[in-house]
Amino acid sequence: MVRFGIIGCGNISKFHFNAIEKAGGKVTYIADISEENAKPWTLKTGAAFTTDYRELIKSPEVDVVSILASAKFHKDMAIEALRVGKDVICEKTMACSGDEAYEIVKETQKSGQLFFTTYMKRFFPAVVKGKELFPRLGRIISAQIRSYQCWGDFFTAADLGWAKNTTRNYGGAILKCAGSHMLDMTMHFLGRPESVFADIDYFPDTDFDRRVTAVMLFKDHIAATFETLPHPLSKIGYERNSWDEKIEINGTGGRLEICTVMWDAPENNGALLTFYDNETETSTEYRFAPVNPFDIEIDEIIKAVEQRKQINPDVIDGYNVDELISAIGESGEKKAVVRIDWKV
Repeated sequence: MVRFGIIGCGNISKFHFNAIEKAGGKVTYIADISEENAKPWTLKTGAAFTTDYRELIKSPEVDVVSILASAKFHKDMAIEALRVGKDVICEKTMACSGDEAYEIVKETQKSGQLFFTTYMKRFFPAVVKGKELFPRLGRIISAQIRSYQCWGDFFTAADLGWAKNTTRNYGGAILKCAGSHMLDMTMHFLGRPESVFADIDYFPDTDFDRRVTAVMLFKDHIAATFETLPHPLSKIGYERNSWDEKIEINGTGGRLEICTVMWDAPENNGALLTFYDNETETSTEYRFAPVNPFDIEIDEIIKAVEQRKQINPDVIDGYNVDELISAIGESGEKKAVVRIDWKV
């Protein structure tokens, strides 16, 4: 049985705790600065508790360290876990910059341990099927990606309200917290872009990015447009519940469209895949049963740990997103095209 140490008992943690239980893993240690936050989970799992994550990392009762704390802590926690011979699961974003992510990559490669970055949307059946159909698109000619999430109105509001600490905790706002998943999805299908041109709109007098629009350029003159923003529109999107997240890829042989579902209520609907085949001039909708991608991902990770087999998204996938986010930030600041320096 794979034994987990969980660092951080915030909102995302319930998906990890529940998925580990369903997959037959065991949580043996929990760390959080608040014993009150951890108490429901220590009672449920019988795990030991500490306010010092270093105790958890060093425990011989932990095989895998799951890092669910704020992104600003990820680098130090991940490197320390790797150095004592632990496998690591790290919530997105893996780090706060491309440079920090590269440090984690180097430590992972040196350690020989398994490292998983939790971009769980790759595990939607719609995405798995889309990847299977992708070669039938032929030569890729364009792509459009968006992540619009209903955070409220940050365009006419007088202040940031509940979101005032977002950038301090996560190293960014809409791009890091929402757009990162779809940047991973973009590279999952198209590979790494060579350069990017971006415009970033910040809430006045803050570092809170409230809209990010970018054009990513790939080899063979493939261009992908990307946009992410918070909004107050309660009934838009595929599910008409405010969640509006989609990737569309066009090729000489057809079109692939994937609409994701509300991240914290995936049991309501299945993600939607639509595939247009130009050879037959037919469009097919793949409507999958609702699933929780966290459950699928953690189940696959446990199997990988048992078999000592690295699966994706791995540490390089985590680095790719962080390096691209850094390049988007640089482009927005310089108001110029930035060529991306991929270090690995």
